[in-house]
Amino acid sequence: MNGTYAVIAEVNITDISSNDFFKVSRKNYPVTLTVSLKNSGMLEYPYVIKSKSGYTPLTCHNRIEILRETGISSVNCFILEKPDLNMFIKNVSLKMYRNELGPSGRLKVFSLLSSCFNLEENVRYEFCIKVLKLPYGFLKDDKLVKKTLEFPESLLNYLDEKDISFKIIKDISLLPVKWISVIDNWINKSQVRINIFRMLIEHLFDIYRRGDDVTIIESISFSDDKSLYDAVYRARFPEYSKRKIESDEIINELNETGLMIEFPEYFDRGTVTIRLDVDKRTDCSLQIKKISKLNVDKLNKLLSYL
Repeated sequence: MNGTYAVIAEVNITDISSNDFFKVSRKNYPVTLTVSLKNSGMLEYPYVIKSKSGYTPLTCHNRIEILRETGISSVNCFILEKPDLNMFIKNVSLKMYRNELGPSGRLKVFSLLSSCFNLEENVRYEFCIKVLKLPYGFLKDDKLVKKTLEFPESLLNYLDEKDISFKIIKDISLLPVKWISVIDNWINKSQVRINIFRMLIEHLFDIYRRGDDVTIIESISFSDDKSLYDAVYRARFPEYSKRKIESDEIINELNETGLMIEFPEYFDRGTVTIRLDVDKRTDCSLQIKKISKLNVDKLNKLLSYL
């Protein structure tokens, strides 16, 4: 691994670019980092690369931006004449230890080690497997890595922030660009929880493999991640929509008898729960008679959907 000599110098914040070429950490940093910088200043010097127009950060991108936002005018830096592999490796290893690297950030490290630092393949693979914990399937597929890193920025940030598994990321990468854009629009419109996101991708992948056009998901409207999931589920299982409408009609009819019918929303259980609330102010015998009024034929029809 190559190394270059670095000198320490005070650098004007305005001379340090906001270039994110070497940035690999998550976009959202903890509030404690801002508080620490305000109270204690920089506890570690950034490494910056000197250029004709100023300096490009190699490390400490988030810290530099926080200082810039708080009005700090200058910061002590290690000045490099060119990117330093040893320092990049050490910085990445520290970020992994601090849990500051998400999946897309780790893939970006893998890409930079090849494209920018020309690290030997066997050394690169060893570092990415042992330190970055990257799946072997990604290391052996440059096209997969390239397509993933070309995802919309907000989607990449979501993958990092939520620590989405590489299996799900691979499924997304197998979708056409237009489908990926739809996913990006969804996460920009609503806070999508991790478990729902995972199920959404599974259903989308099945819909795509079935041969449906992207318009089937482009037309989906929703108010939150639950309604989004329901809409995608209906697109994945078109027969479900018909059964859901019919079962809801039967449930409404059965509920009119004074009973409460609890039916599995996605037909994923083999039982229906019939609930009777008994009021102490009313004759119990009269309330229990509600059960005898239950339409058995309707109940059997409802059970047939399961």
